[in-house]
Amino acid sequence: MLKRIKSVSMLLALAGVSSTGAAYAVAVPEVDATRGMQQQSTCTGVVKDATGETVIGASVVVKGTTNGTITGLDGDFSLSGVKKGDIIQISFVGYKTQEIAWNGSPINITLQDDSQALEEVVVVGYGTQKKVNLTGAVAMTEGDMLEDRPIANLAQGLQGAIPNLNITMPSGNPNATATFNVRGITSLNGGSALILVDGVETNDISLLNPQDIESVSVLKDASSAAVYGARAAFGVVLITTKKGSKGQKVTINYNNNFSWSTPSRLPDGISSDKWIDAVQLANTNTNGSGYFSQALVDAVHAYCQDPSRPSAFLDETGEFTAKGQWAYAGNTDWFDEFYKSAAFMQQHNASIQGGTEKNTYYGSIGYKGQDGLLAFGTDTYKRINMSFNFTTQVTDWLEIGFRAKYNRSESDEPNTQAYMGSSPYYEVYRSFPFIPIYLPDGEHFAAMEGSNFNYNYAGILAEAGRITNNYDDIWYTGSFNLTPIKGLSIKGDYTGNRYFRTQREHLKTIYQLNPDGSQTAKMPTNKAGLRKYDDTYEALNVWAEYKAQIKDHSFSVMAGYNQERKNTSNMYGVAANLYMNDFPIIDMAKDKETLSEAATVWAVQGAFFRLNYDYKGKYLVELNGRYDGSSKYASGSQWGFFPSASLGWRLSEEKFFDPARDLFQNVKIRASIGSLGNQVTNGNFDYIGTVGSENLNYILSGGIPTGITPATLAYNNVTWEKVTTANFGLDLGLLNNRLTASFDYYVRYTTDMVVSKAYPNTMGTSGGKENLASMRTNGWELTINWNDQIADVAGSPLKYNVGIGLSDSYSTITKYDNPTGTLNDLYEGKRLGEIWGYTTDGFIMTEAEAAEQAKRQAYISNTWIPGDIRYADLNGDGVVNTGDSNKGPINTLDNHGDLTVIGNQTPRYRFNINLGLSWKNFDVRALFEGVLKRDLWLSNEVFWGFSGVWNSAINDYHVDNSWSESNPNAYYPVPTWSSRSRQTQTKYLQDASYIRLRDLTIGYTLPKKWLEPVGISQLKVFFSGQNLWEATGLYKYVDPDMTGNTYQKSSDGMVGTLNSDMKSYPFCRSYSFGINLTF
Repeated sequence: MLKRIKSVSMLLALAGVSSTGAAYAVAVPEVDATRGMQQQSTCTGVVKDATGETVIGASVVVKGTTNGTITGLDGDFSLSGVKKGDIIQISFVGYKTQEIAWNGSPINITLQDDSQALEEVVVVGYGTQKKVNLTGAVAMTEGDMLEDRPIANLAQGLQGAIPNLNITMPSGNPNATATFNVRGITSLNGGSALILVDGVETNDISLLNPQDIESVSVLKDASSAAVYGARAAFGVVLITTKKGSKGQKVTINYNNNFSWSTPSRLPDGISSDKWIDAVQLANTNTNGSGYFSQALVDAVHAYCQDPSRPSAFLDETGEFTAKGQWAYAGNTDWFDEFYKSAAFMQQHNASIQGGTEKNTYYGSIGYKGQDGLLAFGTDTYKRINMSFNFTTQVTDWLEIGFRAKYNRSESDEPNTQAYMGSSPYYEVYRSFPFIPIYLPDGEHFAAMEGSNFNYNYAGILAEAGRITNNYDDIWYTGSFNLTPIKGLSIKGDYTGNRYFRTQREHLKTIYQLNPDGSQTAKMPTNKAGLRKYDDTYEALNVWAEYKAQIKDHSFSVMAGYNQERKNTSNMYGVAANLYMNDFPIIDMAKDKETLSEAATVWAVQGAFFRLNYDYKGKYLVELNGRYDGSSKYASGSQWGFFPSASLGWRLSEEKFFDPARDLFQNVKIRASIGSLGNQVTNGNFDYIGTVGSENLNYILSGGIPTGITPATLAYNNVTWEKVTTANFGLDLGLLNNRLTASFDYYVRYTTDMVVSKAYPNTMGTSGGKENLASMRTNGWELTINWNDQIADVAGSPLKYNVGIGLSDSYSTITKYDNPTGTLNDLYEGKRLGEIWGYTTDGFIMTEAEAAEQAKRQAYISNTWIPGDIRYADLNGDGVVNTGDSNKGPINTLDNHGDLTVIGNQTPRYRFNINLGLSWKNFDVRALFEGVLKRDLWLSNEVFWGFSGVWNSAINDYHVDNSWSESNPNAYYPVPTWSSRSRQTQTKYLQDASYIRLRDLTIGYTLPKKWLEPVGISQLKVFFSGQNLWEATGLYKYVDPDMTGNTYQKSSDGMVGTLNSDMKSYPFCRSYSFGINLTF
C-alpha cells in the first residue's frame, strides 16, 4: 500500500511524467468472444509491476500509429480503434518495453525492471566491460550522435560531447587536423591523446567517415589506459566502427547532407575615407605628420562621395605613387570581396550490413565534397571513404575476420607562400581599402605590383598558382577469435597500413598590366615543387582472456602482447624558372634548386595484463600493467613497467541499502591509482649524437669550403616521463535509472619531464635535455543525465532527455630549474596559464600629465601623449617598471616591480548541455558547450587595429572606440603606432568565457504506412545547424574556437604560446538538410 501511495504522489508531483521502458505481457482467458470478432474494437487491460503493484501513467499504443493512451490510477487502460492482430506496445520508465499481438481479449501486463543500465557494455582496452563493473574513469558516446549533422570530420562531431575530452581545431579549414586533449595538460612537451580505430592507431582522424562510427570511448585515468602503456599518458580515445550481426537481415542505408557555411565572426568593412583618415591620425600622433600624400587623401574622399569616379587611374604627376604608373583611390570592402557569402558542402553515404548464422558483414562508401570560403582562387576539399568488415564462424571454436578501409582525400588551394608575408586569412585584415580589385577594364587585377601601396591579395590568390595534396590511406586487418574451452578466448589481429601523400606546389609569376598596355612581371621566379610521403605501419596484437564464475565469485584474467613499427620517408624537389608559367613540371624548368630525402623509423613492443574480480557484483577489483619498450630511447633506458590498481564498491547491492532501493538503483564508489609513460618527448634518434655541415665564410683554394659543425649533445640519459594518476569516483542511478550521475576527482603527477638544461656558452654546442621537471594537475568532472517522458501530449508520449557535463582542471609546476626565477620562463609554484601584467589606471588626459608620465613611465617609453594608458605604481616607488635593477635581475619572482598576476588563460569549468526530445515522428536534438572562466591576452594587430601602416588591421570598431578629446571614455587608447599603451594590462584582459550552440538538429520520420508499399523501412528528413549562436566576453570579432589551447609546445619545448593571433582560416556556422533512408 505504501508503494501505491508513493506511486500516486509521484504521478501528481510530476504531472503525469513517465518514460520509455520495457515489459512482458500475459493474456488472460477470453472474457467476451464476440468482442474479438469485431473488425475494430476496444482493447482493455491492466498494467502491473513484478511485485503486483499497478503502474500508473504507463504508455499503451498501437505500434506504428499515434493511437495510444496511458494507464489510470488503478493501472487500467482502454484503447479504442484496435483490430485483432494489432501490436500493442506498453512502456514505462525503468521497465522493459513489451509488445504483444492483441487477440481480442483483455490483457494483463506485468512489467519487468529494465536491467539495460546494468547490462550496458563499454568498450575498454582489448575488450569490453559492463558499465556497472567499471572501476576506472571511462566515458562513452554512441555513434548516433554523429548522424544527421553537417560536420566536416569526426573531431567536429565530438566537440563538447564528452566532459574533459577537449578537442581543438586549429582553424576552420576543411583540411584542418584536430588536437585531442583529455583532462588538461599532461606534459610541458605537449602531446595528444592516443586515438585507436578498432584497436589500431590512426594516422589522421579527419580521414574517417563519421557515418561508419558505432561508438567512442575515452579512457581518462591511468587504470583504464594502463594496457596501452607508453603512449597513453594523454588519454586514449577508442573508436569502434560498425559491424554486422549474426542473424541480422540485410539492411541497406543511404544518407546525405547538403550544407552551407558562412564565417562566424568577421569584422564589418570600413570605408576607405574613414580608414585613410585613421591612418593619417595615427601616423601624425606617432611621427608628426600623415603617411599618405594629401592628393591621395583627397582622391579617396572624392571617390567615396562619388563612386562613379575611376578607382584606378594614371598617375600623371607622381603625387600618388610614381609618375606614369597606376594610382588607386577606390573603396573596397575586403572581407565582403575576399570571402564567399556561403560555401557549399555535400556528403553522401551508403552502407549494407547483415549476417547469417555464421557470418557477419558490413560495407560502406562515403563521399564528401566541400568548397572553401575563398572567393578568388577558390579552395576545395574532397574525400572518399570505403570500408568492409567481414567475420565468419569457421567452427564452433574458431571465428576469423577481415577488415579493410580505403580513404582518399584531395585538397586544392591557392599558393601564396612567396607573395604574402603571412597567411592570406591575416592579410585580408590589413588590406588597404582604397585599392580596387580590378583595373578599369574590369578584367585585369589592380595593384599586383605592390609599389607604394599594399598588394591586391584577391588577385594574388587568383593568379599565383596552386598547392594540391592527395592522400591515400589504406588499411587491412586480419583477425581470429579462438575459444577452445568454456570461458577461454584467444584473440589476435595483424594490421597493415600504407599511407601516401603527394603534394604539388606551383608558384606562378604574376603580371601587372601597366597603363601603357605593357606588362610587368612580379617577382619572385616561378617554381614547381613536388613532395612525396610514403609511410608503412604494421601492428600485431595477441591476447587471451579467461573468465570463470565460482558461485558468487567472478574472475577474469587477460594477458597479451603488442608490437608496432612505422617507417616514414619523404622526398622533396624544387625547380625554378619554368619554361612555361602554366606548366609546373620539374623537368620543364631551367634550374633544379633543391632535392632532399628524409627517412625515419620507430617501434614499440609491450606485454600487458588485466585482472578482474568481483563478488556478487558489489566488490570490484582490477589490476592492470604493461611492460613497454620504445626504440626512441638509448638501450639502457628503453624499457619501463607501468602498473595500476582500482577498486569499486556497489553499495546499492548491500542488504543495508534495501530501504533506499526504491530511490537508488545503483550506487558505486571507485578509486584507482596507476602510472603511465610518456615517450612523446623526443625525435626517433635523439639519443644519437650527430654532426652538421655548413659553408664557411672564407675562400680556400678558389672556393668556399664546407665545414663540420659540432654535434649537439645526445640525450643518452633521457628516459620516460612518468604520469601517475589517482582517481576517486562516484556513480549513481536513481528513479529507475531515469536519473544517472557520475563524479570523478583526480590528481595527476607528471615527473621526469624532459626540459632543456643550461650549459656554458664556452661548450661550443647546444645543450641537451634531461628529465628535470615535475608538474601536478588537479581536476574533477561531473555528468548528470535525465531520461523521461510526458505520457500524454496531444495523445502521444513526449520523450525527452537532458544531459549536463561539467569539468575543471589546473596544473602547477612543482619542480623546475629556474634559479633566477625569471618570469619569462617556468618556475616552481607557477600555475600554467598565468598572465603577468600591469594594472591599468585610466588614460592620460592632458599634456601636463603626459609630461609627468614621461618620467614616471620612462621604463616603458620616453614619449607619452594624451589618450595613452596610465599604469598603476603598485609598489609605490614612484616609477612603473618590471623591477629595480639595483636589486638584481629584473622581471623575476623576487624583483618584478609593478607586474602582478592579472589572470590565467587556462580554460576553467568546461561544460556541455545535451538536450533531446521526440514526439510522434518528430525529434529535436541540441548541444551547448562552453567555458565558464578564462582570461585571455590578445597582443595581435587584429585586436588592437593600429599597429603600423603596413601591419594595421583597422576596422570601424577600432576607429569608433579610440580615445579622443571628444571621446575621453573610449575603450582603446589614442591611435598611434607605438606599443607603449599595449603593454599586458588589466583593462584589455579578455573574458574568454563563452557558451555556444554547437549543434541543433530537427528531424521528421515519415510514417511507415507511407513507406512499406514501396519497400522502405525508414525515411527521415532533417534540418541541422552547427555553431549557430554564441555568447562571449571576447572581443566581438574573435570566435571562441580561435583561442586554442592553454599551453602549446613551442620550438624549445619550454614556453607555451596561445593560438589567438586570428591569422587562420575563419571558423564557420553551417546550415544543412538531408535524408536518412533505410531499406
